[in-house]
Amino acid sequence: MKTNALMVLALAASALITCAQEPRVTHTQFNSGPVSLGLSATVDRFRHSNSALWLGYAVQALPRTHLSACSSWTGSSEVEAGCCNELRLEDTADNLNNMQQPDAPAPLVYVLLRLDHGEVTRTRMTPAGCTLDAGGVPFEWLTDVQPEDSAAFLGKLAESTAALGDSGAHRGRAVDENLVALSMHATPKATEVLASLAAPPNSAYLREKAAFWLGAQRGHEGVLALRRLLQSEQDSKLRQKLAFDLSINSDPGAIDDLIVMAKSDADSGVRSQALFWLAQKAGKKAVGALNAAIENDPNFEVKKKAVFALSQLPREESVPQLVRVADSNSNFAIRKEAIFWLGQTNDPRALAYIEEVLKR
Repeated sequence: MKTNALMVLALAASALITCAQEPRVTHTQFNSGPVSLGLSATVDRFRHSNSALWLGYAVQALPRTHLSACSSWTGSSEVEAGCCNELRLEDTADNLNNMQQPDAPAPLVYVLLRLDHGEVTRTRMTPAGCTLDAGGVPFEWLTDVQPEDSAAFLGKLAESTAALGDSGAHRGRAVDENLVALSMHATPKATEVLASLAAPPNSAYLREKAAFWLGAQRGHEGVLALRRLLQSEQDSKLRQKLAFDLSINSDPGAIDDLIVMAKSDADSGVRSQALFWLAQKAGKKAVGALNAAIENDPNFEVKKKAVFALSQLPREESVPQLVRVADSNSNFAIRKEAIFWLGQTNDPRALAYIEEVLKR
């Protein structure tokens, strides 16, 4: 008897959770049902219809992620559950903000797919709790979607969209929408999928975009994935982009990887990019690597880039370092470069030094 009572309570709790996850959707014919054969097979079942359709489900997003979604016609002053009034799904604009809240728990978000003639044409994300206006399009809510299944599905969707080969804004938006949604999943599977998309034999277009989201969203695991890419990547243009991807990663370890790139990458363009982004990100920690490049790098253009990177440091760091280079470097062209960037600072210390040089 006690066992039966516990089962009833568990079922009731499960039903309450399911109901709590379901969105409020207006202007639609709403249906809800479980994903019994997996997300991909379920979506394929709905592809047989030529009618427009919205599919939606809930997943956990990364901790500290706060989404704010607004339709283009609403003001941002009336925010409830992260939404500005009612979110109109049929709007072409998607004003989605992703803000970091250090102490916030992992939020629940809605992943929304729009099908038209059997193809997924839009992928949108909203905070759980938003009221959605489907604009007269039927809406199917999917329950029991596993986050790993969702990550794999969105990765395949991004891959197939990128492989279509059509250029322009439409393809870029479609690929980005799927990669953004994928990158926000709390499951480690999302990092694994992004890393596979960023690796050969995928197109350079898809690889660059997937690597960007590894840097932007996946923290320490993203750094590890980018590090593995750097170890095997032969394309210097992509390695240059990986320097930027590391620079936007939140993990402190990314700075060490940038320093290694700046010191030892075989390609001068990669070293230059690593130096530039190192200066943007690391401040004082970058000074040693920048000065080492100015003194020791065999490529003159890399030396110039390092001098420029010094000028991008906070002024209390950049001015003394540029003065030191201008005053003591053995290469006249490098001293001249340092003086030029000192002149761009409009700092009184820099102007005083330049005046002193002119009087010599």
